[in-house]
This record gives sequence, C-alpha cells and structure tokens, in this order.
Amino acid sequence: MTHEQALAKVKQILEADFRVSPDRVTPDAAFRGGLGLDSLDAVDLIYLLSKEFGLKPDLEQFRDLDTVQKVVEFLAAKSESKAT
Repeated sequence: MTHEQALAKVKQILEADFRVSPDRVTPDAAFRGGLGLDSLDAVDLIYLLSKEFGLKPDLEQFRDLDTVQKVVEFLAAKSESKAT
C-alpha cells in the first residue's frame, strides 16, 4: 500500500468515525492538538486502523505516532511487510 492510499484510509476513518474534516488531515497535523482527539479517541483510532489494515491492535506500536505523517508511514511500511 502506498503512502497516498494509507493517507486516504486515515482520512476516511477520521471523517467517518471522529467527524474530522478531511481538509484538516494534513501530514503535520497532531491527533491531540490539531485534530482534537482525546486519549479515548486515540485508542478507538488505533483499533479502527488496526482493523482496517489487518494489524494486531497494539497500543505500544502506536505510542510515539502523534502526527498523521508518522501514522501513514507506519501503516504503509506494515502493509508492505505483510505483502512480501
């Protein structure tokens, strides 16, 4: 999966489940400050992303992924490693 595809999925989940406008989902946007997610939202987001990308929901893997770009890079890398 490309970075663009991963970003599109992240935007889709944020819009559908957290009512975040896709315009606000930029690479530098922080989930807590910029997008307005709280800690419970973050756990829900991790669960939804894990389900969407076929990953085991592991909070530790996502702990330092505080921006959209970091999450997209992580998800794209995980998708690539699953495909090979």
